Amino acid sequence: MNERARGFLRVRLLSIGLWALSAVGCASHQPLASATITQAERAVDEAQEAGAAISAPVEFKTAQDKLKAAQAAMAKGKHELAIRSAEQAAIDAEYARARTANQRATKRADEMRQYIRALREEIERLPQ
Repeated sequence: MNERARGFLRVRLLSIGLWALSAVGCASHQPLASATITQAERAVDEAQEAGAAISAPVEFKTAQDKLKAAQAAMAKGKHELAIRSAEQAAIDAEYARARTANQRATKRADEMRQYIRALREEIERLPQ
C-alpha cells in the first residue's frame, strides 16, 4: 500500500472512530434527558395544580413552551439541548408555582388585616 492510500485509510478510520464515539456520547445522554424531561413534566403539572395557569400565566406559559422545546429536542436526538430546555422548564414551573403561592399568601394576609381592623372597630364601639 502506498503512503497516500495509508493516509486515506487513517483518515477514514479516524472519522469512523469519531462518529462511533459521538454516537456513544449521545446515547449516554438519552437516559439523563428522559429523566430531566420527566422531572420538568412533573414540575409543570404541579404548577398547574397549584393554579399557576391563572395566577402566574406568563411564567407558566414560559415553562410549558420550554418543556415542549425539550420534548422536540429529545425527539430529534439533541439530548444536551433537551436537558437544558427541560431544566429551564422545571425552574420556570417552580417559579410560577412559587408566585402563585405568594399571591395566595398575600391575599390571606390582606383578609386577616381586614378582619383585625373590623374587630378593632367593634372593640372601640363597646361601652367602656
